[in-house]
Amino acid sequence: MSHTSDSKNERAWLKYSHHKRSNRSLELGEQAINLLIKKGSPITLTTIAEQSKKIDTEGKGIHPNTIRTNEQLYEYYKQHSKTYKQKNRKSNTLNSSVTLEDIKFHKIKPNRNLKNLERKYMKLSKKEIVERLILAEQYIAENNTKWVANYFEAFK
Repeated sequence: MSHTSDSKNERAWLKYSHHKRSNRSLELGEQAINLLIKKGSPITLTTIAEQSKKIDTEGKGIHPNTIRTNEQLYEYYKQHSKTYKQKNRKSNTLNSSVTLEDIKFHKIKPNRNLKNLERKYMKLSKKEIVERLILAEQYIAENNTKWVANYFEAFK
């Protein structure tokens, strides 16, 4: 196929090449997902990419980002992936209306296990950590004003 074109905007050879590669990715991805389902393996972007390299006659396989950018393949992935559904469900169930009363700052012990606390915070999203930090600062500010008021009352 010739790579020359009458118009700069019309590149039929490029569209043909893109369509051919997109179809190849779709076929490889679907085959990889179907094999993973048969094996009972988790269906993640990484496992699909690894499986596609094993079944590809060229040995290239597909990249995890190719799965995301190929709309048809990404929809097929979302239908069959449990990890995608879990991640999606978790983000939908977040309760963004957490208040000072929900988090018991007054019950926090100074001698708690900091490794466990770090592990707990690493599981939170950035938004959840920011909300918690704002609530902690509000709690500190409120208690500082109470402490100052009590201190001046005791001083009199």
